[in-house]
Formats: sequence, C-alpha cells, structure tokens
Amino acid sequence: MKLFGRKEIKHSEAYTDFKAQLKAVGRQRMEGYDPNLFDKITEQERSEVEKDIWNHFMNKNDADLAVLMPALKNYDGIAALKKKLAEFTIPSYGSADIALALFEATEEEKYLDIIMDNYRGLAVNTPIAVGLAGLAKKPGVYDLLVDIYLHDKDEANRIQAVVGMLWRDRKLNSVNDPMEIADKIDLIRAFKLDSEEEGNQ
Repeated sequence: MKLFGRKEIKHSEAYTDFKAQLKAVGRQRMEGYDPNLFDKITEQERSEVEKDIWNHFMNKNDADLAVLMPALKNYDGIAALKKKLAEFTIPSYGSADIALALFEATEEEKYLDIIMDNYRGLAVNTPIAVGLAGLAKKPGVYDLLVDIYLHDKDEANRIQAVVGMLWRDRKLNSVNDPMEIADKIDLIRAFKLDSEEEGNQ
C-alpha cells in the first residue's frame, strides 16, 4: 500500500544491476561488478552504493568488489585493499583480485609479484590472465604477458596474453577495450612473436 503523495524513487539501471550483483550466485555471480559503475550511477545514489561496497568488501570478504575500491570518495579504498590483501591466502582468487586492483591503482611492482604468485599457484588461472590483459598498458605487465604466451600450455591463457599484447600495441586501431579483440580469434590464433619464431627455426 502506497502512502498518498509519496513519490516512488526511480534508480539508474546501473544501480539496479549493482544491487542484483550483490545478491548474485552461480553463473550470474561470475559476471562480476561493472568497473565503470561510478560513471553510470547518479550522485544521489553514490553514497548508498559506496556504503554497500565498503560493507560487503570489509565485512563479507567480497573480493570481486576490489575493482571498485580505489574509486571510493567516502572511504579510503586503497588502505582497505592493503589491509585485506594481508588477510587472503596465496594462492586464491581473492588475493589475485585485490592485487590486480592495487597494481592498477598504484603501479607498484610488488603487487605484480603477488598476482603472479597466485597465477602460478592456482590450477585454473585464466581469470588472472584476463585481468593482466586488461592491465597491458601498465609498466611491467607486457613482459608477463609475453612469458605467458611463450610458456603457458593452456590455450585460454595464451589467448588472453595475445589479447593484452595486441591491445597495448594498438595492432587494431579501432579497439578501445581489450575484450573486443577476443572477437578477432583468427588474428589471435595466427599471432606470432619474433622470439617464438626464432626459437622454432
């Protein structure tokens, strides 16, 4: 029953999607949070969204939210990430997610080391390769992608390495997001590094 004269609050689509993702399980949970969330919600929604992010990250250990923590205005997201990083075991996806977020925000090499410790320790590490591909333009990441491409036997990981390298090198001028390159599977499969070709001669 609605009270007379009360206006129903209309929220942005991004806000609604974020709230749904907080409760998501299974396949929907795997979709993750929109890293551009704060560009899509209204200023009126921001305070509540930040409170949700903080509570779920700090109190429920939702490491998927790490990607949003550096953009918080009402909380010290970087300090919180550093604190939580020490609480997560290596290897774990949570540790990897937090280290990826910290490296993107700070470009400190020690976080790359933690990312790679998780990469080497997890049996299924393609999500970390995806994260590195998205950071391909950051210092130090390109060499890691080359190493994955040359030495990892997992084709999915090798493909992600190529995605990151092609994106960084602007081999496809129209591509703004590394994941768009994934549609160019023929180009990816045909990709060869000079060092790889020399090794096969």
